[in-house]
Amino acid sequence: MRIAVRWMTILALVIWVWSCPRGAVPARADQADGPPDLAVRSAVLMDMKTGQVLYAKNPDEPHYPASITKILTAIVALERGRLNDRITTSRLATLQDGNRIYLVEGEEHSLEELLYGMMLNSGNDAAVAIAEHYGGSVADFAAMMNAKAKEIGALHTHFTNPNGLHDPNHVTTAYDMCLIGRYAMQNPIFRQIVATKTYPWHGKEWESELVNINRMLWTYPGATGIKTGYTDQAQQTMVVSATRGNESLIATLMDIPGQEAMREEATKLLDWGFQHFATQRLASAGETAETVQLPGHQTANALLSRSVWYTFAQGTSPQVTRNIELVKPKLPLQKGAILGQAVFSVDGRTIATVPLVSDRAVNPPPWSWWWLLGAVPGILLMIPLWRLRSRQRKPLARPYRHL
Repeated sequence: MRIAVRWMTILALVIWVWSCPRGAVPARADQADGPPDLAVRSAVLMDMKTGQVLYAKNPDEPHYPASITKILTAIVALERGRLNDRITTSRLATLQDGNRIYLVEGEEHSLEELLYGMMLNSGNDAAVAIAEHYGGSVADFAAMMNAKAKEIGALHTHFTNPNGLHDPNHVTTAYDMCLIGRYAMQNPIFRQIVATKTYPWHGKEWESELVNINRMLWTYPGATGIKTGYTDQAQQTMVVSATRGNESLIATLMDIPGQEAMREEATKLLDWGFQHFATQRLASAGETAETVQLPGHQTANALLSRSVWYTFAQGTSPQVTRNIELVKPKLPLQKGAILGQAVFSVDGRTIATVPLVSDRAVNPPPWSWWWLLGAVPGILLMIPLWRLRSRQRKPLARPYRHL
């Protein structure tokens, strides 16, 4: 009887599993909400507002970036130049391999046009033309790129050229490229360029419509940018950003063969991030944190100098605390002067320290009429006391003596 029941149970389980659609067999509870298992060598998922890392696989492992290098090229050029700057193509630019916009020597374009050619069509010739214009040479512009990377916090990045063509010393990490991409996306012109799907190109020897090779702009709902890359040594690389509602994420994926596989892995990673995390504003810039008492019965409001955001795992309720630390102000006080700081913590861990600034200018209290009303009676009272003391100190006259 027991054997029959056991076999009937096994048979029922087999029939149930077989009847489920492919892939519909439920995962174990401890796997259902876990991070995705990506078929890439290295990947990082970051919240765009807070910079918090939500997923990391070999985040600091060095990799060849290929054309995602151009993200840093673009932001350096945007910060040093103007969109209407005229740039002349050199012979070196025309000799670049790989993707091009087919510039010819002596051809002139605006920085804006070359940025579209570089970021949409991944023009290696456009990247070199930009680098030589603002750096004087490719090597000097690469030095500018490396300095900017360090400023951003990308400490494991070293670039030798502006386009990502292979060089054994041209390396970065998935974490660094998320930092660089997040920084670049704060620039509204950069955001506009990398979100553009098509752009008309009018070259000296090539007329075309540039089509953004970042296919995530077509295939992923809410995609906002930013760049893909490929070389034989790097394989497929990608930095991709997307927004859904109030949530904005950015991801870097490194070293995977095949464009379709890269898009599938990027989709899997972004979907997981949007499903499992939410970003909330803990405080707003300009919000009054404290009212500060000043000499002369005066006050000033200590305002938060910037907003504070934090990304929470869905379904959690962390403990958020805010500690106000004020300094003793001195008068006169300028508007915007530092009055202290607000320290934000989540579950006892400090996540942000925000300077507090004065909402107004405050001068020392003036010598006003009410002070005079109080001072004059005091002076009048002191006069007779002073006279009385003077009399007490006056020496007595000696009596007249007859000789």
